[in-house]
Amino acid sequence: MKVTTKKTLSRLVKTSIAATLFLSSASAFYEIGLGHVSAASAVNHTSINLKPFWTKTVGNPNKINTRATLLKNDLYYTVGNTYIAFDALTGKTRWTVQASAVSQTVTDGQSVWFTDAKGQLLKLNAKSGKLQWKVQTQVSPKKGERYSNFSLHLADGVIYVGDEYGLTAYHASNGKVKWKTKSNNHGFNLLQTGDMLVVSTTISGALTTSGLQGIEAKSGKVKWTLTDGNHQDILFSDGQALYSRDESRGIDAGYAANIDEIRLSNGTVKATRSYIPVDFVEMQSASDVVSDGDYFYVIGKYDDEQKQAVISRFPVDGPSGDEPDKTYTFDAPVVDWSFANRDGVAYVSLNNGKQIALDTNSGKTLASVHYKGNPLSTIVGQDVIIVQHGTNFSGVKVTSSANRP
Repeated sequence: MKVTTKKTLSRLVKTSIAATLFLSSASAFYEIGLGHVSAASAVNHTSINLKPFWTKTVGNPNKINTRATLLKNDLYYTVGNTYIAFDALTGKTRWTVQASAVSQTVTDGQSVWFTDAKGQLLKLNAKSGKLQWKVQTQVSPKKGERYSNFSLHLADGVIYVGDEYGLTAYHASNGKVKWKTKSNNHGFNLLQTGDMLVVSTTISGALTTSGLQGIEAKSGKVKWTLTDGNHQDILFSDGQALYSRDESRGIDAGYAANIDEIRLSNGTVKATRSYIPVDFVEMQSASDVVSDGDYFYVIGKYDDEQKQAVISRFPVDGPSGDEPDKTYTFDAPVVDWSFANRDGVAYVSLNNGKQIALDTNSGKTLASVHYKGNPLSTIVGQDVIIVQHGTNFSGVKVTSSANRP
């Protein structure tokens, strides 16, 4: 995903991994004070059209691999034992192969790679689907079991596979192992910045938490390990530091959103920024935090008494405890917040079926649509958005901000 900064984004993988969502009846936003936006207005902005230009029935959603991937305008997903390459601009299937992907798909434009339920890493020709090679990963599932993949990453001719064994680097050209680092439940999330891989890993103790490790991409050597806190969620890196949400549990946590700034060189916490204080962790108001590299968006839990969910935006370079520069309110719980390419548009999915295209800077609703079906999350590509509703995939064209009135 491209943004206006040169920061490396990890949390925004949700915009390229299939987590689909549902759209709902027109609702809009209006400014009701400095930086505050509400979903109660009926202002209608139609510069972005969320209506689909194709719809494809894919069958029982329980049989769809939700780790489908939208790369530019190519959608890759699995239904049952069939792996499908789909042209999201035309709404037509390009090719299929008999395989069950259990990871996202990565590509260099010429080939695609994924791991399957048998624990194999496969390389296919991106144009034809022809198998180029397949190798067994470090994990061979027992009979009746399926292989679990935690992360898959491609960079500089190397495929990085995170699974129950640990993190393994394979040469993308031939599938041969370059190096491997054994660590159970390693690599739930992975971010690469320069020559450093940052991965999350499980830490077992009185409480099971997630730590971070900095690994030299060339050799697989572990350069540092951070075990203080609970850091499964990696937000982004600016090249000198990475930002991760610390989800440590305990009544003394005190805040709904704690963001640690961590030095890439040695894994030490440089600073912690805490937002939206609460009395007890059981009353935590933040269900999620996402970032576009310029702002943190704290996704508030739905308030049953106020009948609203509040999303708060904080500048990345702002001080700890600062007030949000913008807030947005919704009349239903927010289940997904995804970003469009380059133009500051967020695609917001609510659990009542609404999907809204929101200009995060002005707070204006650019479009709002209602699809029937169980709401999931949104996948944003280069020129198209994929929405899953019920048993269907639908393609929605992305409108550049340059074309808005």
